[in-house]
Amino acid sequence: MRRTAHQPKVPRRRDTGAILARARLSAVPLAPPPIRTSLEHALLGVIAEAPGISGYDIAKIFDGSMRHFWHAHQGQIYPTLERMERAGWIKSRSVIQRRRPAKRLFRTTSAGRRALGEWLERPLDEMKLKVPPLLRTRFLGQLGAGAARIAMQEQRAAWTNYLHEFRELEQTYLSSGRYPDVNAMFACFTVRFAIAWMEASIAWCDRVIAEIESNRAIFTPGGWVSTASVAGAGSPGGATAAAGQSPRPRRTRRAQVEASSARSSGIPRESYDGRPAPRPRCSSAKP
Repeated sequence: MRRTAHQPKVPRRRDTGAILARARLSAVPLAPPPIRTSLEHALLGVIAEAPGISGYDIAKIFDGSMRHFWHAHQGQIYPTLERMERAGWIKSRSVIQRRRPAKRLFRTTSAGRRALGEWLERPLDEMKLKVPPLLRTRFLGQLGAGAARIAMQEQRAAWTNYLHEFRELEQTYLSSGRYPDVNAMFACFTVRFAIAWMEASIAWCDRVIAEIESNRAIFTPGGWVSTASVAGAGSPGGATAAAGQSPRPRRTRRAQVEASSARSSGIPRESYDGRPAPRPRCSSAKP
C-alpha cells in the first residue's frame, strides 16, 4: 500500500527480543582458536629452558630425549631458527672458536616467550595419529602366516631396542635420586611415557605372534601378495617365475663390469656369469 503525502510516516517496529539476544551473544567471549603445534613451538621450549644454547646442542636434544614424540633433523631445525629470528621470537649471537667454526647461541625474546605461553595455555590440538608399524600390521594378512610372524618379530625387536635406550635415558635424569629442576622432571615424564609405550608394544607383539600361530588355518597359503607375484609384475624375470621357471639372477654392477671386460678379452660366457655359452650357429655354406 502506497503512502500518500498527507499520511504521517509510521516508524518500523523492531523486534526487541532479537536485538537483546544478539547483544547477549556478542557479549559472550569466544574461545580462542587452537594454535597448531609446530616445530617453532618445540624450538621455543628448548631455547627457553636453556638460554644461550647452540643449534648443534638443540639438534642433539631432538635426537635424544625428544625423538619419541617430535622428530626433527638439522635440515629442518636451522631454517626454522632463521625464520623465528626474522619473526622476532628469538635472537642469536655468534661466538668465535679457536680452530673451529663460529657457533651461534640462541635466546628467546619477550615476543617469543609470549608466543610460547599462549601456545601452552591454549586448548589441546586435535590428535591425529600416524604410526607406521601399525599401518604395516594392518595389512600383514596379505602375506602368509610365516611371513607375517617374521614381520611381527622384527617389530618386537625394534620396540625392544627403543626400550633399552629410554631406560638408560631415564637414569640420566635420576642419577642423583632426585630431579635437578622442574624442566628435567617434565622431560623425565615424557621418557617414562616412552618406556610404558615400548613395554606395552612388546607385550602386544607377543599376543599378535601367538594369535598368528593359533590361526594359521585362516591364512591364504603363500599369501595374497608374494615376492614372486611382485617380481612378475615389474621385473624382466617375472614371466619365467610365474611359469615355474627359476628367474635369471640379477648381476651386481661389479659383476656387469667384470663380464664386460671378460667379453672384450674373448673369455667364454660360462666362465664369468654362470650362464651357458650360446651354441655356435650352423653355417649353411659348404666347405
